[in-house]
Amino acid sequence: LGEVGGTEEYKVCEAIKSGAIKKPIVSWCIGTCADMFSTDVQFGHAGASAGAAEETASAKNAALKAAGAHVPSSFDELGEEINKVYCKLVETGVIVPQPEVPPPPVPMDYNWARELGLIRKPASFMTSICDERGQELLYAGIPITEVFRQDMGIGGVLSLLWFQRRLPPYACKFLEMCLMITADHGPAVSGGHN
Repeated sequence: LGEVGGTEEYKVCEAIKSGAIKKPIVSWCIGTCADMFSTDVQFGHAGASAGAAEETASAKNAALKAAGAHVPSSFDELGEEINKVYCKLVETGVIVPQPEVPPPPVPMDYNWARELGLIRKPASFMTSICDERGQELLYAGIPITEVFRQDMGIGGVLSLLWFQRRLPPYACKFLEMCLMITADHGPAVSGGHN
């Protein structure tokens, strides 16, 4: 999979033409819908966009196809194209499918086997993040029920897990604002990170 912007896909074209890549390549460059807009369009969290005609997804798909890659006519047909190439490789004997190996049967329910003492007790861990040794998780020594009772929120939980102490409200709020910005995978991410 490639995308609009940049020219890395052309290196793949050259590798196919020169014989450096001998295996069949099924490819698709995402962002062909940019051709439908009259202005430049940025895609994804990285803000990918075509700076020149050869950087468009359509140009890259055409170049890959001309080089010998298997390129579907749309992203919706990518799975069918992969299947078509796979079936041809099976038909010509390049790939010999192996039968599925059935998983071993589970003799009895895990919890029942544990209760009977047939399997060992799962290990409890104490890490620098939390303490799982007791009946209740501890975040920096604070039981998880207390975290919920005090309504510490995401910022408060992160302060306990990452900094091993309760940070002041302004710091917790800052952590939450950072999460809100980075949770977006649209144009806000490029601006937020840059």
